[in-house]
Amino acid sequence: MKLFRYLPALLLLLAAGTARASEDLGEFVLHHIVNSKVWHPIPGLPGITFPAWHVLGVDVSLTLHSAMMLLAGALMLILILPAARRKTAAHDKSGLAPAGRFAHAIEALVVFIRDEVVTPNLGEKHGRKWMPFFLTVFFFILTLNLVGLVPGFGAATSNINFTATFAVMIFILFNLSGIIHNGPVHYFANLVPKGLPFWLLPLIAVIEVVGLFTKAVALALRLFANLTAGHALIFSLLGLIIVFKSHLAALPLVPFTLFIYLIEILVAFLQAYIFTLLAGLFIGQAVHQEH
Repeated sequence: MKLFRYLPALLLLLAAGTARASEDLGEFVLHHIVNSKVWHPIPGLPGITFPAWHVLGVDVSLTLHSAMMLLAGALMLILILPAARRKTAAHDKSGLAPAGRFAHAIEALVVFIRDEVVTPNLGEKHGRKWMPFFLTVFFFILTLNLVGLVPGFGAATSNINFTATFAVMIFILFNLSGIIHNGPVHYFANLVPKGLPFWLLPLIAVIEVVGLFTKAVALALRLFANLTAGHALIFSLLGLIIVFKSHLAALPLVPFTLFIYLIEILVAFLQAYIFTLLAGLFIGQAVHQEH
């Protein structure tokens, strides 16, 4: 892709643009990972300060990461919806515009999520009902991951508040789904395996209830830790150029950072898939307790 030709220059720009701001490596790394009320889309130039908004005394001001979420949602509407309206070879008489490479790529991802995540965990009948939800989760997290890799933009998925909120949403959904499908009594009764000695029942019951919460914790920490670690590594390598104050340091560090950057693109897809897969697994287990 033509974009890869410009990645070394973009990485150098990202490092050079903040070289004067700080010579402390830790501060340099944290500046690009933590949330902020100021956005620096072009390194080295004055940033954009988000306005302060309060509703009923509650601070609802935009921050860098919340702005990235709005941007990701807008990108999904701009890019994915038109791709969904394209015709494929099976619909040549539909009167719609021919499908391009991007539309075929989106279709491949949709089919992959359907066949590898939704249908195996929820079955054909329930899977069709849940498909819009899982596709939204997958593409939203994927878009946020990719937006966070653009120099000058923020990584919302490296914010524990975002990942924890998503995990709480999945926690509420799989419990509500299990209660609605099985009934509250049967749902919680089926959490404990049948045939256990009576003296083990209290211990297993506590373990199973705690296990419900650990599922949500695992969802939140997995996405947060992987995305934060990747970004910290990239900015740490770029920050070493500033620390060494030598152009020669860029010769080995920029190619290695570029290699890590390409791996992070793969991680962006992988973590979106894993989050969606675990969400499908948890909801499927709650709905189909008999399995």
